[in-house]
Amino acid sequence: MQKLFNKILVPVDFSAKSKMAVEKACDIAKQYDCNIHLLHVVAISPFAAIAMTEGPMAIPYANIENKDVIEVEFKKLINTVKLLYGNTVKVEYSILQGTWDEAIIDFTNQNNYDLVLVGQKESLLKKRRMIINPDKIAAKANIPVITIPSNKRITKLYTIVIPITDFLPVRKLMYGVYIANGFDTTIKLLGIENNNSHEKVQHYLQKAAGLIKDNSTIKVNTQTIQSDNVAAAVNQFTRQQPADLVIIHPQTQTKMPGFFSSLFGNIIQKYSAPPILTVNPV
Repeated sequence: MQKLFNKILVPVDFSAKSKMAVEKACDIAKQYDCNIHLLHVVAISPFAAIAMTEGPMAIPYANIENKDVIEVEFKKLINTVKLLYGNTVKVEYSILQGTWDEAIIDFTNQNNYDLVLVGQKESLLKKRRMIINPDKIAAKANIPVITIPSNKRITKLYTIVIPITDFLPVRKLMYGVYIANGFDTTIKLLGIENNNSHEKVQHYLQKAAGLIKDNSTIKVNTQTIQSDNVAAAVNQFTRQQPADLVIIHPQTQTKMPGFFSSLFGNIIQKYSAPPILTVNPV
């Protein structure tokens, strides 16, 4: 099977959350033989960002604000990686200025990264220095983004959940099979239907199961749940049945129900118990 993960990008703000994200990235890098690139963004105000006509840019070393502090923090992270993983994982780093989302999107497009890994915050109430929208990055950069809760690691994957609606999610299936090949994993295909979509959902549920069985030896089973909202259905399902990873599409499958969800960015990545891999459908 084609190697899908070669280079992993990990945004860091040197908080405890981002340090844990680096360790989680190392778990994946070791499993799939990848390199890791750490990215720190020197944030600017939204007004200054509007004035930047060429997008986020690399900052000359001499002009970096608090450059000595940033360099020390990077060295600490790299030393931690070497201590835990030896020379099995190669780690590099870069510094940009701009806003986090735009910097990540531009940087991934310019350097052909295969995966962005983001550590999920522990609490919605805690102040964040690094504000990242995985939906936006997955959609605009067309790169998978994995968000991992602070209490989770990707060292063992027993169950991967892939929601199925009224079309065949080929890219989700492709990444699901690729990731599952590294572990003794069962893929659960979760059909999410309402009164108007039963026939379509069942058709694509069986077609997806057939594709996996015809192209791999991975164990697969199917289940169906009634819901008008994919994010809410996945959230409910994974709280009742343990899952180690959920693979979803950005925007259409991540918005939680309710009028205020669109206003306040209430997406499943904020609430999910298992890690979420967000994959653009095209």
